[in-house]
Amino acid sequence: MFELKNKKIAFFGAVGYLATPIIWKMAESGADLLLADFNLDRAVKIAQEMSDKYPEQKFEAVYVDGGDYASIDACFKKIKDTFGKLDVMVSGISAANNMTVEEFTPETMNKTFAVHLTGSFLLARNAADLMPDGGSIVIFSSMYGQVAPDPSVYHAPMKPNPIDYGIAKAGLNQMIRYLAVHWGPKNIRVNGVSPGPFPNPANYTGSMDFIERLEQKVPMGRVGKQHEMAGAVIYLASDESSFTNGHIINVDGGWTAW
Repeated sequence: MFELKNKKIAFFGAVGYLATPIIWKMAESGADLLLADFNLDRAVKIAQEMSDKYPEQKFEAVYVDGGDYASIDACFKKIKDTFGKLDVMVSGISAANNMTVEEFTPETMNKTFAVHLTGSFLLARNAADLMPDGGSIVIFSSMYGQVAPDPSVYHAPMKPNPIDYGIAKAGLNQMIRYLAVHWGPKNIRVNGVSPGPFPNPANYTGSMDFIERLEQKVPMGRVGKQHEMAGAVIYLASDESSFTNGHIINVDGGWTAW
């Protein structure tokens, strides 16, 4: 079940906190992977570790900046040269500015949109071009693409999750639906995953009160664990989701249910 053997997968934003357990699960499931990330050193290290553990599979690392469209083109040239085609593309690229509503300028707002929206669109369109026999595109959204952050969770000097992030994620939700309809006749499925609260403990040392406030917002009474995004993404990448299209899977412990 959830077999990925011999599938050619490109994962953008591959070595972040939530992405790392997913790419390892994909490797364990038999996939060949291209790991694209802004942090090229970490991507190269993980690709080598995967090659050592799974020598019969192919793993490559490449640099990408979601706001640098030439780097996106270079990635897809690498994908074509390495794999010839794609079965799955996952977009986990992200950007935001730690600003309040009053602090934003047009330039900072547009920079976020250039990465999240235009960058993700270009990733999806390039991926579809390499899926002549169909495939699966998975785009990371967020709970904050559906609901606003509760200001009471963020105590000063902490700022609420910024508005540019939420607007961009809401835009991705519509992009997912639009492209699912557009490419459905070509058997290219486009779906999303929407993480809830998955705070990276390394970023909140000494801030357990913040984590506790997040937990109080979740029906399950806890925040997500790092590995808990993997199942939804693996499902959408596999043939078991062959009739799942235009859907956004919430992995949020019920955050958006109330």
